[in-house]
Formats: sequence, structure tokens, C-alpha cells
Amino acid sequence: MLEFWHIISPYILPLYYFIIFFVVINLLLENRNPLKTHSYLLLLLLLPVIGVLIYFFFGQHQLKRKIFAKRGLINQAFGPIYAKEQLDAKTKVDVKVIKPYRQFEKLIRFLKNDLSPLTPNNKVTILRNGESKFPALMDAIAKAEDHIHIEYYIFENDTIGGPLADLLIEKASQGIEVRVLLDGVGSLALKKGFFKKMKSSGVQLAEFIPVLFPSFTSKINYRDHRKIVIIDGKIGFTGGINISDRYVNNGSHPTYWRDTHLKIEGDAVKTLQFLFFLNWQFVVQHELETHQKYFPKSAHVGDHYVQINASGPDWELASIMDSFLIAITSARSSVKIATPYFIPTESILDAIITVSKSDIKVELMIPYESDSWIVKSASFSFIEKLLEAGVNVYFYKKGFLHSKVIMIDESFASIGTANMDYRSFDLNHEVNTYLYDSDLVETLLDQFEEDKLVSIKITLENWRKRGLKEKLKESICRLMAPLL
Repeated sequence: MLEFWHIISPYILPLYYFIIFFVVINLLLENRNPLKTHSYLLLLLLLPVIGVLIYFFFGQHQLKRKIFAKRGLINQAFGPIYAKEQLDAKTKVDVKVIKPYRQFEKLIRFLKNDLSPLTPNNKVTILRNGESKFPALMDAIAKAEDHIHIEYYIFENDTIGGPLADLLIEKASQGIEVRVLLDGVGSLALKKGFFKKMKSSGVQLAEFIPVLFPSFTSKINYRDHRKIVIIDGKIGFTGGINISDRYVNNGSHPTYWRDTHLKIEGDAVKTLQFLFFLNWQFVVQHELETHQKYFPKSAHVGDHYVQINASGPDWELASIMDSFLIAITSARSSVKIATPYFIPTESILDAIITVSKSDIKVELMIPYESDSWIVKSASFSFIEKLLEAGVNVYFYKKGFLHSKVIMIDESFASIGTANMDYRSFDLNHEVNTYLYDSDLVETLLDQFEEDKLVSIKITLENWRKRGLKEKLKESICRLMAPLL
């Protein structure tokens, strides 16, 4: 063994230099975001061997293109069909007739051109926390008459997920079409017996990019972070809440979990159905007939104007990030943001600061305690600059703030799965709902004010008193922000 080492040792360093050269050239040729390129180069410098491994496992664009090559073909084939045939004339709204929301005309048109039509015939119910969501979800599923489509990042077989799985099995036994799409990493804890039981009972269950060793594969980056349920093509659920006990505040989980979800009835459900079909067809690798029963004509259910938009690593535009940018810069009086992870792109950060300096009241709420110390430190690195610009920053102290909500003035809100970070903007499959309704926004604003009562407001003077150790840790973590 020692003799073998003496033979190969002279070649190790030259080989390593060759690998570094290859990685650097590859990074440059990919022409990715300069901030991300700089982060990888810094990683190679600070962590010579580990940095190379991280790049090969997580950072190669070629792997992304390989993974989603067929997905692009599906999008191209199915997208036009959906746009042309499944959205009837009643769902195509001229923004000019919506006078109270004319300030968001640019946003509405941007989303419309990304297969996210503005739909007028909707009834939206805001569900605060899991204790509101799960009873409503179980009741709606129990009443399903034709099909149930479910897409989740996390599905746990616990006191919430177990009864839900049993209900889905029961509905499948009644002849109801049940399709369940679960992320291969987020739902990794599920045992093989769970999948076997579901499939043997008639539930069509699939995994989104399953992985064997999630800690050592590039596929960890391209996750299905969406939370979508469609029932009979008429009722939809989406928002920040996964299927897990941790989202229900009944005393069984040590951490209070603050989150926001939506129940949607009406035309906007068609967009959720479309998004489900895209991912389902990508995973099962065969086309599902777009039967009209999946896109039924909706009776009049309400007057809420809704757009639903999605993004992912295979989408041409980072449309959710761009929509945030457009929405924030459309503000006239106030911007309120709640997010569990705040690692904004430079464009989003500049927009927030610019708006705040324009005498528009900007408030940001993030959790004081996070489930990731490195993300927490990276988030904290942005706070001083925000405070200097006049942004009001709050740390949520009651528990973990997982809600992902943006409210502009008193007439617009975004609720969804996308965090305000690079991972949601660039790597994950996400879905957000955009509400144009003053009553719904008022409810969300009231909830934001309630959350402020269990939060602490940060002052610039006190924030600057942090120790050098903390500041240095935050700055180092920020350098890695594009990779988090």
C-alpha cells in the first residue's frame, strides 16, 4: 500500500490542478449569474477539495439540462394546448376593466404572458396555520366525486399524513381517480411499505426525481417544493403548509408553526391543474389525456381576481422572482413581507431599498430562530442595510415563521411556496398565488399586525452593537448565499 502511494503521489497535485482548471473553464462557459460564479470560485479557493466535490455534486448546469431535457418537450407540447383549449373566454380578463388594480397592470400582463391568466370567477379562503388547513382539506377530499390530484414536497406518515393516506385509499376504492406526486427528497422519510400500500390500493403514486443518497447528488438541488391539491377540477389548495404534524399547533410539537395556506374555488383551479399535469407527465414519462373533466366550466362562485404562477429550474424565466420585483416597485404606500428565509437577489434587495427610500412604508418579518443556522446568518447580513434605508424589520419570536406572504398597499397579495431566496428563485419548482382583492388583503394585513405583537422590532442602533464574531459569521455565510 505504501509503495502504491509513492507511485501515485507525484501525480495527485497535477491531476488536482487539471480538475480545478476544468471546473473554472466550465464555470465561465456556463455564463451563469456572476454572483453564483463568484461564490463557486470562492468555494474552490477556501475549500480546495471539498469545493470541487460540491461543484460536481450540486453545481453543474449540464446535469440540470440532462434531467429536464424531456420536461422541456412536455412543456412545449402541453402548454399551448392548455392555453388554447382549456381556458375559455370567461377566464380571459382585460386588465383595463379592473380599475382598482390598474397599478398592477404590468404585473398582470407579465404573468398572463407566462401562461398565468387573470381569472375573475373565484372564491378564496385564507387558511391560517395547519389547524385551519387540514380540516378543510380532509372535508373537501371526502366529498370528491371524480378525481383527486395531490403534489407535495413533504408528506409524513404521522397523525396528519396517516389519516389522509387512509382517506385517499378509501376514495380510490370508490372508483375515484387519485394521483399523488411526492418529492423524492422532501418525502424521503416515507417507508417502502407506505408506497406499496398506497399503490396496491389503487392510488397512483409517483416520486419527483427520487434519489438514493440525497446528500451526495446534484438532484438535491432540483426539488418539487410545490404544495398543490386539486379536487374534481373545481377546488384547489395551495400555500406554504406541507403534510406533517409540525404544522398543527395542538401542543404535540414543541415549536409553534406560523403559516398561510389558501383554498381556491373557481377558474384559477385550472392553472393548478395544468401545473400538476406538467410535473406528473414529466415523472411518469407518458402523456395524460387532457380530458375536459379535468378542466370543467365553473359556475359562478365568487368575484375574487386571482392569478397563479409557477417557476422552476427548467423554466425560461425566473418568473416568480420577476413578479416579486414588479409587485414591489408597483407600491404606492406600503410593502409588507413575511418570509422564513430572506436571502434576496441584488435586484430584489435594491427594489426594497429604493421603495423604502421613496417614502413608502416597508416592513419585513422573518423568524428569529431558523431551522438552518447558515441561512439565518446569511439573512441577518442584509438587515443593517435595510435598516439604514428605513425598512422596519421584525423578528418573529413566538415560534417558526414559515409563511410566505407579500402585501402591496391594500389591494394586492402574493401567497405561495416560494421563499425569498436563491433556491426558490432558481432551483426549486414553486407555485405562487396572486390576489387582487382588498377584502382578502385586509385579512392578511390584520394577520400581519397580529404577528407583529409576538415579534420584536429591530433598531439600527442596537443592531450595530452585535459582536465582531457574529458580524464575521454573517458576512461569510452571505458569500455563500447564491449556493444556499
